[in-house]
Amino acid sequence: MAAARTVNRRLQQKLGRHDIGETDLCMQAFDMKDPAAGKPRLRFDGDRNTPTWRARQEGAKYLAAGAFLALRNVAAHEDEVTWTEQEALEHLATLSVLARRIEQCAVERAT
Repeated sequence: MAAARTVNRRLQQKLGRHDIGETDLCMQAFDMKDPAAGKPRLRFDGDRNTPTWRARQEGAKYLAAGAFLALRNVAAHEDEVTWTEQEALEHLATLSVLARRIEQCAVERAT
């Protein structure tokens, strides 16, 4: 839970957005649409016309949203989670991958 909160805080700080929940923020942050006023995007380096770049961008969007829906929300909405130590480590690893993707991206703002 603490790891998910930390990743969410970093995403909010990087984008300067504190107005929407983490799943919606993830879907908007990595969206392929151009940034709009008040809605900056995260972008990976590279040629945006390649299937690899598009896969990385779309994959990060769904990884991020999925991590918050499947991991953070479960931990937040249940009185007790029954994850084994191995499962908890795997969940932390998923959040670590997400944190790395967020750091790899540059913020792109509407001009």
